[in-house]
Amino acid sequence: MIYYAKTANTELKLEVVTSAEGQTTLKLPDGQELKADFDPVLGQNFFSLLLDNQSHEVYVKRGENSEYIITLNGYIYTVEVESERQHRFASLTHSGRADTGEVNVKAPMPGLVTIVGVQPGDEVEQGQRLLVLEAMKMENELRAPRAGKVKAVNVQKGQTVEQNKVLLVIE
Repeated sequence: MIYYAKTANTELKLEVVTSAEGQTTLKLPDGQELKADFDPVLGQNFFSLLLDNQSHEVYVKRGENSEYIITLNGYIYTVEVESERQHRFASLTHSGRADTGEVNVKAPMPGLVTIVGVQPGDEVEQGQRLLVLEAMKMENELRAPRAGKVKAVNVQKGQTVEQNKVLLVIE
């Protein structure tokens, strides 16, 4: 499975591969492969990480959305982790993103609109939930790619939409 990990301005694409025997390998973009073992100890937030035969103690706390606060060997990191699917949704949602001008928020896949959380004229903050699209029995929150004012909402609750349909416009 492929994941994208972001900390500050750095993004790293990781592939996590588990063999039939249960061995987990992390494949890095530079071709390096690391054997990994990650097991909970002392409760649900503490873990033992064995990475290429080096032992590490890890404390993981869930932040907002896909953000995690990770303490590793005494250092604290804030990491946003997205699956390949979430990363693809975010890139579709943010297509047309600009600091000024209009931003079209598009449907990343066909689905059913279950929640519309804004209406024309609303001021929104970056990251604010705009609407929820149900697809393949999963609810996908679409969030504002930047702060602005909602210019148009082109869908309503209960409406079925096709992929790439412009759901709303932010100016």
